[in-house]
Amino acid sequence: MELPKINLDVLRTVPVAQKILLLVLIVAGIGAGFYYLVVADKNVMIANLQTDIGKLDTEIQTTSIKVQHLDELIAANKQLEIELAKKKERLPPEEEAIMLLKQLSDMAVRLGLDIKLWKPGTQVPDPSKLFVKMPVNIEAAGGYHTAALFFDQINRLPRIMNVSDLRMGSSRIEQDRVVIQTAFELTAFVAPPESNPTAPAAK
Repeated sequence: MELPKINLDVLRTVPVAQKILLLVLIVAGIGAGFYYLVVADKNVMIANLQTDIGKLDTEIQTTSIKVQHLDELIAANKQLEIELAKKKERLPPEEEAIMLLKQLSDMAVRLGLDIKLWKPGTQVPDPSKLFVKMPVNIEAAGGYHTAALFFDQINRLPRIMNVSDLRMGSSRIEQDRVVIQTAFELTAFVAPPESNPTAPAAK
């Protein structure tokens, strides 16, 4: 296939001003085509890259701040774990807590308190799943100092016990001594039962 021949004679007859104008139009068209086909796409790519670089810079700054405080967070977490382990050591298993409550009952009698009521309540698991509350409703009669001594012995226990809802009635004289009716709730905090995934589910 032969290319079309350009008639140079026709071009020679075109005035110089028109030739210059035609040349300018051709160069402008080539420049415009180059801009829209090459430069514009490159500008879009550059803008996208600048946006990505900005996001990465922000992430790097955030990560750098976190890294600066990482050692402090690790140390604080270790301290919290140590404190949690110490508190867990004061949480006996349920069987030990039951024995401890029985020992407290015997100790109250030895101190001179007359136990009128010793009624275990419903166990209440804490929402944190870290311990279970074992409440006991107690009514006892005895001297004021005897009751105070009993509460002091509870406070000295290495296990966590709590006395709440303390109510004292009016005093009366029995066998030449002042007797006060005392009612309160004694709560033992025990370790939650260990979960056994292999055990069959209770019906």
